[in-house]
Amino acid sequence: MAQTCQGSGRLTAVVLTILLLSGGAVATAQTTIDPRTAEFAASADHSRTTAAGEPLVQAYRIEFYLGGATEPFQWASLGKPATDADGLIRVDLSAIFLGWPLPGAEYTSTVAAVGPGGATRSARSNSFTFSGSCSYTVAPASLNTGSMAGSGSTGVTTAEGCSWLSTSNASWLAITAGANGRGSDTVAFSFSANTDTSARTGTLTVAGQTITVAQAGASCTFSVSPDTVTAPPAGGAQTSILTTTGGCSWLATSHASWLTITSAAAGVGSGSVVYNVAPNLATVSRTGTLSIAGWTVSVHQAAGSNDDPPPPPPGNLRVIP
Repeated sequence: MAQTCQGSGRLTAVVLTILLLSGGAVATAQTTIDPRTAEFAASADHSRTTAAGEPLVQAYRIEFYLGGATEPFQWASLGKPATDADGLIRVDLSAIFLGWPLPGAEYTSTVAAVGPGGATRSARSNSFTFSGSCSYTVAPASLNTGSMAGSGSTGVTTAEGCSWLSTSNASWLAITAGANGRGSDTVAFSFSANTDTSARTGTLTVAGQTITVAQAGASCTFSVSPDTVTAPPAGGAQTSILTTTGGCSWLATSHASWLTITSAAAGVGSGSVVYNVAPNLATVSRTGTLSIAGWTVSVHQAAGSNDDPPPPPPGNLRVIP
């Protein structure tokens, strides 16, 4: 039941009533259980302006009090909504009452007309209370995904007016919609690509419930550069760079006696393979190969030069009978 407004100041005060839109029940003539709507009569100055043409009422502000507290624990600006046909302004209480209600606690509200000369507050509204706490159901509660980046969603089911939050508990999971909500709604999230071969699991907390996201590990792919090498006749050290996904293991082997791997012949993840090319003492070129993570590395070595002096000539030739 609305109380008589005791306003003061330039603005005409308003009368606020907290009531049900649907459902619930009125416990007494003064107390509303599980309210949904707040309504009040617009200030008599709602449409008036000053001599300079400035609106006397620029906005309305609703305030919420716990029990007999003298200061509100929460307030919200309503802007300046239009009146309904009966001259009343109605607002959805569940959309603005963000301090989660304590079951059985008694609340009251005031509404103030705010203008250039200050604000005029109504008297306290009828009292209102809430019958119980909220419960939440979240589904699906788990998601299995491949190693590529992507997105997913889960739905929250709860009573109208029940508020909730969503948070990510893993760096590779991000809430993209529904970080906070009220009533039943959908929470959307994204996940980054898993560049490691090991599978991973992360969680989200949605309305107090745990959502598990299991992501497969990446498949192993390899690249080696350079995979074709031209070595001088004198030989020397050569290096091939192997690039792969983290967690992928590999081996390096030589298929030529004159090619010797001098770095580690096995590894995990990206790395370098160093090998030595022996001098080519022959007068013909040669080609040998190495295998690095399944890749074939071809090494072509130019022919060597022969700088040894020719042998001395034989003795004088004599023909005998």
